[in-house]
Amino acid sequence: MDGKIVPFPEPQNRAAPNQEVQPQSVTIDDLRNWYNTADKLGKSENYKKRIVEVANQFKAGEQLSAEALTVMNQDTFELERIGRLTQIAQRIGMVWGKPHENSTQVLGKIYDLAFNTQQRNLTISQKNGEVILNLQSGQVQTNKLTPQILQTFEDANSQIDKILAKSQTQQIDLQR
Repeated sequence: MDGKIVPFPEPQNRAAPNQEVQPQSVTIDDLRNWYNTADKLGKSENYKKRIVEVANQFKAGEQLSAEALTVMNQDTFELERIGRLTQIAQRIGMVWGKPHENSTQVLGKIYDLAFNTQQRNLTISQKNGEVILNLQSGQVQTNKLTPQILQTFEDANSQIDKILAKSQTQQIDLQR
């Protein structure tokens, strides 16, 4: 090079001036869903107000910032993880649960859980009593919900699959 500054070539597909190219197509419905997700996750009123501000800016033609898109995806992923954990916990309760007062309880080696499907309540806690997930009438509170905890429940779910498969095989053998 001879010391001259060479500009980068112009991109072939350019957005109109003053328009950013959105890395992911986002709709106003996505932002509404984000607000509902934040509400289900028990986020603060200020947090939800900020989502409304972002949605209003989006409606006014502003593009969603990379930070807002990241946070929206994180919230969505968190709610999906909680949904999966809830699904597995209820299945565990159906298989290993014992009736206790107005709920079903499972006292495990690492975690305990109690749920009442009629009231839509679920509590998952560690043996030391620390609550990991508390779902009360559809409202969620989490504490230190890690991928490892979800994996532990996925493993328990796999154990249930094996037990049920073995049970079905034994039933077939008995019916012959």
